[in-house]
Amino acid sequence: MLRTPELTQAPEQATSRFFYGWVIVGFTFVAQFITMGTVFYTFGVLLKPLTAALGADRFLVSLALSIQTVLIALVGPWVGQLIAERSIRALMLGGSALMSLGFLAMSQSQALWHLYLSFGVVLAAGMALAGPLPNNTLLANWFVRRRGTAFGISQFGITISGTAMVPLTTWLVLEFGWRSTVALFAIAPLAVLAPLIWWLVVDRPEARGLSPDGDTPAAPSPDAYAYKPLKMGAALRDRRIWLLTLTVGPSFMTIGAVIQAMHSHITDMGMSGMQASSVLVLMTFMGAVAKPLFGILADHSNPRAAMALSLALQGTGLGLVVQLQSHGGLMLAGFLFGLGYGGVMPLWSVLLGTLFGRESFARAMGLMGPLTLPFTLVGLPFTTFVFERTGSYRPAFIGLLAFLSVSVVALAALRVPRR
Repeated sequence: MLRTPELTQAPEQATSRFFYGWVIVGFTFVAQFITMGTVFYTFGVLLKPLTAALGADRFLVSLALSIQTVLIALVGPWVGQLIAERSIRALMLGGSALMSLGFLAMSQSQALWHLYLSFGVVLAAGMALAGPLPNNTLLANWFVRRRGTAFGISQFGITISGTAMVPLTTWLVLEFGWRSTVALFAIAPLAVLAPLIWWLVVDRPEARGLSPDGDTPAAPSPDAYAYKPLKMGAALRDRRIWLLTLTVGPSFMTIGAVIQAMHSHITDMGMSGMQASSVLVLMTFMGAVAKPLFGILADHSNPRAAMALSLALQGTGLGLVVQLQSHGGLMLAGFLFGLGYGGVMPLWSVLLGTLFGRESFARAMGLMGPLTLPFTLVGLPFTTFVFERTGSYRPAFIGLLAFLSVSVVALAALRVPRR
């Protein structure tokens, strides 16, 4: 196992000009808003219309998301290797084209296998090449000292997309139907995302004669000498990879299942679709707000302690979802759960960067895709399976609380160097 020294040396800060890394932050904000907002957050709203149109139950329809999750995870190590060795801009352009193709094909689905192919396979390929992995690698390349802040601002785009896309998709489906709604989603990747990729993406600060964070180092950057390139065999023997997997895996499982099932859970209780959307709007809004807050917190404190706070809030919110049945009570639950789950992604990225460095970030994150797959794979299917057997989502939510306890234990065993 590689030993990581404490990162204590700070380079001299350059203040003479605007740092292009903040353009990268803005770009990744928009890119993740588009990719995650149109693919992930809208699926819960589309679940019931797809079930009715394709003549299948919710469990079978939800498998489309599971297929997508499996494929993205399985190609993660390969995509991480490509990102480390090839042009990130070229890979993201290909991904945006595949996303548009996937949405167009999905809008024409007449059978379950059509949905599995379009949403589960084609959109999976697009997300792997244009989604979180390349965006997070760009940020890890451009920032070291202010990595938490950069990740937090950028990943604000992931969650705020849910705040915008859930009510928008609900309205579009009610007014125009799910097929027209999905066809509209095909426009954004090519009309908006692809031009931004072409104009703005620069893989590394060194390509512009810059250093991470815009610093002018008097000596080599700490990130340049503190780490050795990560090899697959060594990574699989590194307990830090496994402990980090057990920390974020159950949390990812819970986040995906709750967000995708919450709309159906609330409407099953007799509330309106817009009431259900309002809970999700608040939940995703707080998740968005939490990302920069926890990112900044990670830059000024121990990121492991910040992750512990994030998990505690997530568990408290989910516990209230199980207990409360009023709209006001569910709004409170959504507030706390959103505040908790919003911190997980930026803190995971900060922990990866702190433990493995710039040169190995893409490979480490790509490798963790297959390792976290057992958790992300079963989240929504587990929840819908329990619903089909019991007629309620509450037993599934209680099970998810048990899984979150695994995250707490693993985090307690993870040792993180001071940054």
